[in-house]
Amino acid sequence: MDTPEFARLMASCETLGRFFPDGLVFIGGIAVYLHAINTEDAKPFAEFTHDADFYISLADMADLRDLEEVTPNRRLSKHQLIKDGFEFDIYTERQSSLIVPYDAVSAEAKIIGGLRVACLEHLAVLKLEAYLSRRASAKGEKDAKDLYRLATVATAQAQPLRPTLTLPYLREEHLPLIREVARGTAPVGLSLGNVVVAKRLRASFNSQFDPLLTAYACATDLSPQASSPAASAALDDGPRAGR
Repeated sequence: MDTPEFARLMASCETLGRFFPDGLVFIGGIAVYLHAINTEDAKPFAEFTHDADFYISLADMADLRDLEEVTPNRRLSKHQLIKDGFEFDIYTERQSSLIVPYDAVSAEAKIIGGLRVACLEHLAVLKLEAYLSRRASAKGEKDAKDLYRLATVATAQAQPLRPTLTLPYLREEHLPLIREVARGTAPVGLSLGNVVVAKRLRASFNSQFDPLLTAYACATDLSPQASSPAASAALDDGPRAGR
């Protein structure tokens, strides 16, 4: 998406990335966007975001405070920064309450377009956790769509989501959320009501998340069949388009 707003946000992200090349990792919607827009089969489903979130090391956060004015949000264990008219949510190493710790995210970060971004697996867990608290809202619907985007990227790259990177952070309450997203209308929205495309997106989602739930079930002595989104999401996408 080549718009002035897009260019300005990316320029701001690139500036921050240059200042902190090793200690800053983009997460959230901007990271999902970068994964999707740089993957051919997922590109049609990429959605530009108007803000950005990032994780930062404790040492680099101290330096960032010297460069920019940051505002604490203690209730949400984060800081906020307004840069070039864009809002950045900042999550700091050892101070954030995010379910995946900074060290893990940083260790598995990928370089996309010159920016360090969280890997698909860590983004999936972070998105699930976000969906847990806002599933009934418009933001929750975006979280669900982002989970489909992540699955589409993984399928397109022929690199299945790795249980070794998700199981340490998945919790039992995430399992029904995955089944809920698998049954939901997110792929219909992403496909603009195209039934064929929606079914393909749903199949991609199930192919990526079924193995994760099976691995979780094996690790916790749950029934894999009971945890399978494919087993509980055998619904026709056609009628959903009109809901």
